[in-house]
Amino acid sequence: MSAANDQQFMGTALGVMGALVVITVLIIAAANVIGGDDSEGLRPGEVEKVQQRIQPLATVATDESQLPQPKAEEAASRGLDLSAAEVYDLACGACHNAGTLNAPKMGDADEWQARLDEKGMDTLVSHAINGFNQMPARGGNSDLSDDNVREAVEYMLEESGV
Repeated sequence: MSAANDQQFMGTALGVMGALVVITVLIIAAANVIGGDDSEGLRPGEVEKVQQRIQPLATVATDESQLPQPKAEEAASRGLDLSAAEVYDLACGACHNAGTLNAPKMGDADEWQARLDEKGMDTLVSHAINGFNQMPARGGNSDLSDDNVREAVEYMLEESGV
């Protein structure tokens, strides 16, 4: 009696699995007929935009030629040639025009002279390059070179009458 039950169970199980396979194939076929090709109906350029959006966020550099250049060198290699006044307007002026967070104001000769006497030019430039207290490094613009920052500090001192 046990062998008959086993045989009946196997027959039923195989029948159910066969039916499920047939149903799955029919559903897939219907989806392909209804849905069609993924690229059909897309406007020109959409496929390229999608490809751009799904690019990997990072890649693995396997030799030195694939490594990114440091920001300051990259700026120099692009020929980013800013005057001291342009660097001031771009990075420094946001705080030094209004004296934000105790930044010495442009034109305040007494404040600038006191800082220059107390710390010296090299320390002022170092603070501008590396950041100090609330002042971000390079005025918040990492593309600026050390020379850009030094010239901007000298410009602020000159414009303030120091």
